[in-house]
Amino acid sequence: MAVAKRRTRLNREESQALTRERLLESARQEIARCGAGASVRDIAEAAGYTQGALYAHFQSKELLFLELLRRHMAREAQELRTLLHQAEVRPGGALEALDGWLDAMNSDRDWSLLSMELQLHARRDKAFATHYDRLFAEHRSVMGSLVERLFADLGRAPPAPPLDIASALMALAHGMVLQRRPTTQGAPDPSGAMIKLLLKGLIEMSPRK
Repeated sequence: MAVAKRRTRLNREESQALTRERLLESARQEIARCGAGASVRDIAEAAGYTQGALYAHFQSKELLFLELLRRHMAREAQELRTLLHQAEVRPGGALEALDGWLDAMNSDRDWSLLSMELQLHARRDKAFATHYDRLFAEHRSVMGSLVERLFADLGRAPPAPPLDIASALMALAHGMVLQRRPTTQGAPDPSGAMIKLLLKGLIEMSPRK
């Protein structure tokens, strides 16, 4: 009986998806190396493509960066969801899990700078603002849900709307990153301790249910 040959060539959709992923990975590496000033040419060349190939997949450098930021935010939110879900089995477990995550939180200086750069671009470009505002609202909603779950686990009523608390925590993390010089790669992020301090203060002042 004849053995079917193994398919090695990618179809059009698979090839496009692979190109897109390579461009995103190249952009991630260039951001780590150069920050938000990474150029389209360097990103494309590092991935082995032309600038035209990059623009065939992303209408602009900002939209390419926005997709990277979306993925980063999604990973961060999933980490927190997983921690809080695992901690639901014991009272106060959510706060303990969050404490550990904040203590070990690595510096996201490049991502915070990128987020601020895109936020400023959104102020200048109304078409891009539609994309950025949607991403920010989605991430804020996820973080707000996590804040609400944390207070519920502790039997407390949030002293402010969870979405507002989430916005304040996000602003604190980004603001502290922008104010300090780059730290050692992989070192704990000092803003983690301040976020923890703020959260605990809000918890202590919140009424019990």
